[in-house]
Amino acid sequence: MEGLWKFLLLLAVCGPDGITGDSALPVGHLQPLGGHRPPDVPIDELYTIPHPREFWDKYVKHEKPVILRGAAKNSPAFTQWTDEYLKEKYGKLEVRLEGKREKNGRLPAGVKGLGRDTIEHFIDTYHDRDAYVVSQLPSDMYHEVLVQPCLTCGTFRNSLVEIDLWMSSNGGSSILHKDAFNAINCLYKGTKHWKMIEYKYEHLIHKAWEPSREIGGYSEVNVHSVDLLKHPNIAKVPWSNFTIHGGDCLYLPKSYYHQVESVGDVNLAVAILFARLEKFDDFDCDTQKVEFTPLSDFEVMWNWEGFGNMTMGHADLEMGIRDQLHELVDEGDGKLTKDFIFQLLMMETPEFDEEFNMDKAERAFQAVDSSSKGYLDSDDVDALDWDALRAFTLVFENQEPSNTEFFEYTVTYPDDIVDVIVKLAKKNGQLTRSDFIDAYMTQLGGTEKYGTEIFDRLVEGQGGDVVPVKDLKPERLDYALHNWLIRIKPEMTPEMDEERDERSKEFRENIHGLSDVQQHTPDEL
Repeated sequence: MEGLWKFLLLLAVCGPDGITGDSALPVGHLQPLGGHRPPDVPIDELYTIPHPREFWDKYVKHEKPVILRGAAKNSPAFTQWTDEYLKEKYGKLEVRLEGKREKNGRLPAGVKGLGRDTIEHFIDTYHDRDAYVVSQLPSDMYHEVLVQPCLTCGTFRNSLVEIDLWMSSNGGSSILHKDAFNAINCLYKGTKHWKMIEYKYEHLIHKAWEPSREIGGYSEVNVHSVDLLKHPNIAKVPWSNFTIHGGDCLYLPKSYYHQVESVGDVNLAVAILFARLEKFDDFDCDTQKVEFTPLSDFEVMWNWEGFGNMTMGHADLEMGIRDQLHELVDEGDGKLTKDFIFQLLMMETPEFDEEFNMDKAERAFQAVDSSSKGYLDSDDVDALDWDALRAFTLVFENQEPSNTEFFEYTVTYPDDIVDVIVKLAKKNGQLTRSDFIDAYMTQLGGTEKYGTEIFDRLVEGQGGDVVPVKDLKPERLDYALHNWLIRIKPEMTPEMDEERDERSKEFRENIHGLSDVQQHTPDEL
């Protein structure tokens, strides 16, 4: 009976032409993404760079991707960024790492810890290991990247949000996902095979649950072997398929779903992320030079020097932060206060308690209340420079752990660490330094540095390389894992998210209702 129901479901979803005859399985079942039908959404290819007005009118305005053949060849990076050059000139700079298969397998370790390496160490090892640079581009490298002419005037010029670097060897694979911002992705070395799906089909791609406040998103589908019994709706989706070669660029619209396979002994790309623009003003396009321009000549909202905490994934300072502050001023009857920010945080991040959100509200408001008058009006918000908006954002938005130098504290879990300690102690009657560090690295994927930290804290005040079972008390384990325990954050659940949406709606209805009342005179009331 179960087989009959699956067949009827597939017939309803795929239609009679989408099911193979002998096996009664849908076309493309357990094949790579796209096996369900030939690619049928064409992508424009250009061999000249469009003027910014044309780029807006034909592509960005309509969220329509376009391939810019040869557009990356003008950048010095295209010819200069060899392994030897990058190691010699930028080797001490740091980069963020992921595995070659996104969300699949352990996080690679570099000399700076899990998910963090230096460029020189990465280049020395990346041909022979599962490691992929997915990082902000250090700002010292900007001058060797040229921005395409289509972004060099009007609204585009001041809309650059973030610059990202991608580098791998011998293959890399992403999940099917979307990004928050528009991007021009330029490939300097290697080949990338792109599969793309328009945002309007999001309801069919079996999107994984995320809090509604998130802009990004990804599909649950295994792109290497699509299970059309488990994910039947993907069979309805039209898609695009094309290849980008070294020297080519791609305009990728915001929220456009894509899955990418990177091939070649070296695969190296830079992505210029720019704002989710809703309109374009060409105010200086007749006076500004519309030509290839060094990235170092632009002001980018979020830069990174190549050391310390990255700022990947933060909001657009103008559309995301300044515009939001203006909305809050309007909702607060012309004034934005610390208490109003606290109310907003309690509504937007209900997984955190009042003490946490009040502390965040106080620090966020302090970052923008330069006059110390206790509130912001619309003129105050207009006067905020990007430094103030950055300071506000860094407090208001939760820090992404993978951006930090201490990512490992959030990747290896305290419960798993304690489980390893208990098993070793029970097996051997004691816990030795060498046994624990070896197990921490091989079983949990941690690094020697962090394993050593745990053991050093376990024996603090006593010294030595052995801990008797009787000394492994809960308070000692808590002390040893302090830096792990303090980073445990509460999680947002679907139920909390649904309640948040209801509270948000009521909150704004109440604000607007109060404003309507205050606009009437006492006689009218």
